Amino acid sequence: MRAGRWRAVLRAGMAGLVVGAVLAPPAAAVGDPLPNLGVVATVWANQPTTAEYVVNNGYSWSSTEGDIVVRRTGTGAYTVELQHAATSTGVAHVVAYGGGPVHCTVANWYRSLLGGNHLLIQVRCFAATGAPVDSRFVATFTNRQQIHQGRLAWFTTDQAAPTGVHTIPASLRYDSTGGEIRYERLGTGHYKFYVNRHPEGEREHPYFPMTHVTALGSSAVNCQISWPDSWHVRCTNAAGNPVDARFAVTYGVRIDLLGHAAGPRFASGTLYGEDSRDGRIFGDAYNSTLGTYGGGWGVLLGTGRYEMTFEGTGAMFGTAFVNAHLPHFDHLPSRGHCVLASWGRSGADTVVRVNCYAWLGVPANLNARISYTTWPAS
Repeated sequence: MRAGRWRAVLRAGMAGLVVGAVLAPPAAAVGDPLPNLGVVATVWANQPTTAEYVVNNGYSWSSTEGDIVVRRTGTGAYTVELQHAATSTGVAHVVAYGGGPVHCTVANWYRSLLGGNHLLIQVRCFAATGAPVDSRFVATFTNRQQIHQGRLAWFTTDQAAPTGVHTIPASLRYDSTGGEIRYERLGTGHYKFYVNRHPEGEREHPYFPMTHVTALGSSAVNCQISWPDSWHVRCTNAAGNPVDARFAVTYGVRIDLLGHAAGPRFASGTLYGEDSRDGRIFGDAYNSTLGTYGGGWGVLLGTGRYEMTFEGTGAMFGTAFVNAHLPHFDHLPSRGHCVLASWGRSGADTVVRVNCYAWLGVPANLNARISYTTWPAS
């Protein structure tokens, strides 16, 4: 979708709620003359078996003057082309959409070498067995390095099994506090990353941190992050066994997944499925429309099926995202993964529905971190 052109194509069944090789480190090319162009994009890829199509729905947007094109290159294999998004630095995320037990990874992203200065993001999707499967998905990309408030950090790891505490190369990270970002491997598939503390001014504000993680690679791996400020990440294969992997993280307070601190309406929160009881589920949230902690609440619809409402964020255009997150105690392993089932406007609010599964596809009550953001003009 071209920037500034809002085309709301609400398809049948979407009224109210949307129906739902070894990875090379993404790094700047030697002698790369192009500056950081401030690329921000989000894609709802909704035609999983189409060979190639221009994304033309009200749930996709790019800050550049160019179309978004999705190409299917094999079963469960897709390339998202962000036209005129010539950049080598940033962070990409992806999540499966549609409600079934599918999870997706980012295999790679890079600037196209032929046919124009575009950004190409490779996505892979897998069934509960780990076999490739065609799927709808939501992908995001940002390389924003300026915010008006809050704190923003993003990074991609460059090694699956670093030795000791490893500093991430400058081309693969950003932190608005100006600090380095480091990480270490604590065990097979178990990592901890280190970032600066929040600025003093941010500690005066009530907030709930926003964090999301995506596994990087072409195999069926899922990574999850822990309680926001303990910074543990665990990665597993489709059966739930720990595996070493690279991953991408976006982390911050009073910002959205795309790095906006002002302009759009946004919210992020966690529903604690592991503590659900008596048909109820509890959670925490931060909501930009309130500028404070809260403004989001959840409903337990069934085993592993949640609905989260973000107060006052309702808009015609927007994007939702979800990860399962680890149990409250960092020594406990990940239990499964979550997918987007739907999202949409409900009066003045936004309703996001997610489904969570234990490994191999059995519905399970997991902790789920959910985010939503409108477009800058909304």
